[in-house]
Amino acid sequence: MNIEEADVAAAIEACGDRLAYFHASESNRGYLGSGSVDFDAGFAALAGIGYDGPIGFESFTASAAPEPLVRSMALWRDVWHDPVDLATQAREFLADGIATARQAVATSATGG
Repeated sequence: MNIEEADVAAAIEACGDRLAYFHASESNRGYLGSGSVDFDAGFAALAGIGYDGPIGFESFTASAAPEPLVRSMALWRDVWHDPVDLATQAREFLADGIATARQAVATSATGG
């Protein structure tokens, strides 16, 4: 969506309760929040439609992929080295982002 949709939030809102899965990946294929993806707008839209389904995460780095994949995906640099650190950060980033967005929706619904 980051590339193909002009407005990520509008696309999420248009999908509404038909949304069954949300896939997160950063523009630089590395740590979430380190590139150009506007996750805040996406989280706000997810919270706005009441999404509570699965959120997946994907990242690629040259040193962790086999050579054919490195060539086919144009992985020319390492954007992370520790997969456990990457996964931990992604889990925290996603959980914190959606929790913050849900709190904002709840606050606005109560007029607070």
